[in-house]
Amino acid sequence: MGHLRITERGLKLEGTSEFLQPLYAKEIQSRPGNPLFLQSSKNISVNILNNENHLVTQLTAGSQGVHARAKMLEVKSSSGKLLFSADDQEVVVGAERLRVMGLSP
Repeated sequence: MGHLRITERGLKLEGTSEFLQPLYAKEIQSRPGNPLFLQSSKNISVNILNNENHLVTQLTAGSQGVHARAKMLEVKSSSGKLLFSADDQEVVVGAERLRVMGLSP
């Protein structure tokens, strides 16, 4: 385990660490200017639970791709413009131009 210190703001863990059981935290941050790096030999999942601890949203990145399960999905540009959204009722493409790739005859 890396260096673990108790600070006024909580725990500070520096270096490489391995967690063998689930990690529960209110917030996880990298140092300013540094990336947050997560690594797994199988997948990384983010689960969002409601007040009754039922799964309502899940994002999983693994060797087979990225899978999302949610009531809706939105993709926005860096300026905040809606590019794509989908829910049970409709799919919206917000880009000015839509290109569909396919085989030419």
